Amino acid sequence: MSYKKYNVDKTKERIDSEGFVSYCKNNEKDFTRKRKVMPQDIVLYQINKRGLSTKMEILNFNSINDVQNISSPGFFKQREKLNPEAFTYLIQESLKDFYHKFSNEVKTYKGYVLKAIDGSDFEIPNTPKAREKYNGKLQNQCARVTVSTCYDVLNKYTLDTIVSPYNYSEPEMFKKHLETLKSKNILGEFKSISIADRNYKNLSFFYQAIKNKELFLIRISSAVYEKENQAMKTNDESIEIKYEYNRIRYYKDKDPELYKYYMNGNTIKLRCVKIILDTGEIEYLLTNLDPNEFSTEDIKELYNLRWKIELNYKHLKNNLKIECITSSKEILIKQDIYSQVLVANMLQSFINDGNEVVLDFKYKNKVKINNNMAIGIFKNTLIYIFLEEDSNKRAEMMDKFMEAIMQYIVPIKPRRKNERNANSKNRYHINQRKTF
Repeated sequence: MSYKKYNVDKTKERIDSEGFVSYCKNNEKDFTRKRKVMPQDIVLYQINKRGLSTKMEILNFNSINDVQNISSPGFFKQREKLNPEAFTYLIQESLKDFYHKFSNEVKTYKGYVLKAIDGSDFEIPNTPKAREKYNGKLQNQCARVTVSTCYDVLNKYTLDTIVSPYNYSEPEMFKKHLETLKSKNILGEFKSISIADRNYKNLSFFYQAIKNKELFLIRISSAVYEKENQAMKTNDESIEIKYEYNRIRYYKDKDPELYKYYMNGNTIKLRCVKIILDTGEIEYLLTNLDPNEFSTEDIKELYNLRWKIELNYKHLKNNLKIECITSSKEILIKQDIYSQVLVANMLQSFINDGNEVVLDFKYKNKVKINNNMAIGIFKNTLIYIFLEEDSNKRAEMMDKFMEAIMQYIVPIKPRRKNERNANSKNRYHINQRKTF
């Protein structure tokens, strides 16, 4: 059995299990009695969400799942009992299945899983309480949360997701991602490299990563460690980040261990790679990757692959409508986001297999599965697959889904190099209509 089918079957098995309720409880007293809506119903409801009004979502779900009629306030009350970590548990277990049990399907770069880490601002219901809770000093702006994801750019799975107040420290979220992947043993025996953009320049991170033997590649601006960069004689060499008062004083309270390390006369040695772009601009990349294993060209290619996390955010927001948040309450925001990450990962397992097949199609340009159409078909199919108790019929339904999405392919376009014109366009372009 391939991972895509195993993943759906195993996720259904976990949701239906008696022990799953323990992951769903916010408090011990939650879900102790039989109600109209039980935690498994809420999980399936969240998976089936289409970005409609709550009343319409409930009406659609009730017509499919035959759940007794319940008012919107009553449903929200039950949802507030559901711990969002129930979705995190399902995501993590499905990922462990992939990297542990289906290691032959895992794509790597020289044996390394490539993890891109980046944050993005998500709009939430713009209420005064939401602005006060999440926006901090920026209460005059629309309510938002900062969502950080750790993303496998080759296998296209979201490995970890953090939802935090607006403008939360991205380097801190970076550390949390690495801690979660390690503590949960998500990647199994696979080695990995973390790739990030300029917002993650942080001596504390560099120090801890080197100490814990975490491999990383991070872009910095030309003004960061300017003296060290200007002293370079080649475009790829080791630099030594030395003590400077203005550079170190911040860490006296934030990271006493690092501060003490520097005060004892130590330095941090990193490899700096200058990449000259076609425009003449120079990108500065800091890494602890061994030059004997990763050449300058490898470093350039690795950093370019980071762009795929940006495409994933576009995919989540535009195609999956992940920003259709139903409430400004933290617990419901996390439910909405985590549940759609779970759906995106499940869908991606089908798309990955489909793309392997369409690569052999004889067209002028390379092609791939149309993600937008795949999501629309998946949303119309997934709930029925989860409700089907017969494993053979579920397998048939998944086969039919694969056949359906294989009919919709689009050409693979190279990454845009020219600047976009700043002309205004309709938000919903005629070729980008939503499929659900």
